[in-house]
Amino acid sequence: MLDLNPDGKKLILSIDGGGMRGMIAIAMLAELETMTGKTCPELFDLVAGTSTGAIIAAGFGLGMSAHELLETVYRRRLPAAFRVQPRGARLWLRYLARGLRYLYDLEPFQEALGPLAQGKTIRDLRKPIVLMTTKDLRTANTYYIVSAGPGLARVGDWPVAGAVAASGAAPIFFPPVLGNLVDGGVGVFGNPCLAATVEAMEYIGAAAGFVDFNVIHFSLGTGYISTGQPPGAGRRFWLYNWVNYLINEGIHDSALQQVFSTRAIYRSRVDFRRYNPLLEADSVRAALGIDLDGRPDPSLLGLDSYEPEQVELMEDIGRAYARRIDWTWSNYVPWNPASPSHGRDGGHPLPGFAPVDWPPYWLGA
Repeated sequence: MLDLNPDGKKLILSIDGGGMRGMIAIAMLAELETMTGKTCPELFDLVAGTSTGAIIAAGFGLGMSAHELLETVYRRRLPAAFRVQPRGARLWLRYLARGLRYLYDLEPFQEALGPLAQGKTIRDLRKPIVLMTTKDLRTANTYYIVSAGPGLARVGDWPVAGAVAASGAAPIFFPPVLGNLVDGGVGVFGNPCLAATVEAMEYIGAAAGFVDFNVIHFSLGTGYISTGQPPGAGRRFWLYNWVNYLINEGIHDSALQQVFSTRAIYRSRVDFRRYNPLLEADSVRAALGIDLDGRPDPSLLGLDSYEPEQVELMEDIGRAYARRIDWTWSNYVPWNPASPSHGRDGGHPLPGFAPVDWPPYWLGA
């Protein structure tokens, strides 16, 4: 059995947003439960999540294991939030008819959260401590919905299911909850790792054992898809290309910056570890050993990928990645060449640097 915490330190888990791609993260965690012989509520002391990560965090706070969440929510219920909606041209026609406001109704998403809709409030969440994020359009402020510490006073009476729905109400995909609350990833907290570390170390603190040199933070992404473009592609971009690029790049860049910021601020205080698989066909085949013949292209997996073969592939990727990475390596990041699994774990590569060939006229020649 894997001993994830031989020194008995406090463990933080944070999970990025990503819609249905949360299947990758929950599959990683289900595999971790198998490897350790413990459930995630037993393993972790604080779990933070944005959007799909909020589903996972709240589920753990209610005592559900990763195996239970994978089966009950990510296999059975969450795909239905997209499956019952019109598809293809009918989906876009309805979007037009709605004044280009949102693609999917919120009710099927709320139904998907059925296991969490048990009349529970944030105050009812016990162990692990739960943190979720949502943004309020009225204040343009991100709210940190936390089940312990000084922040509990403001949100303790919020319904758990409502908080999860608010954290996952991604603009364009779903309408705002109560007309005001949208996905916590609007802004920079699609990856909540910095928010979780600040909450634990600066606000909850010593009362719960979150002190210097006594904390390990496991940060999980929901799969990395490169937004890199071929040389000169920008010359051909029009409005659609720019909107698509800016949205996707904003999500990926902010998630990566949260990793860098957390490591920079807490490097000497917290053992911070980041895990995120690269969703490119060559990497999935070679590093994770997954045969993709006749299967979906992993680079096309999106927030609303609900088809059974897509869901199955995401689970396979999460489980394979969890078996390849070294969960015990201190300060692990996928691109660290010192890691014993570097180059073989199929993780997010370090962003590169392309040489820039400046023409003479830029140099005043």
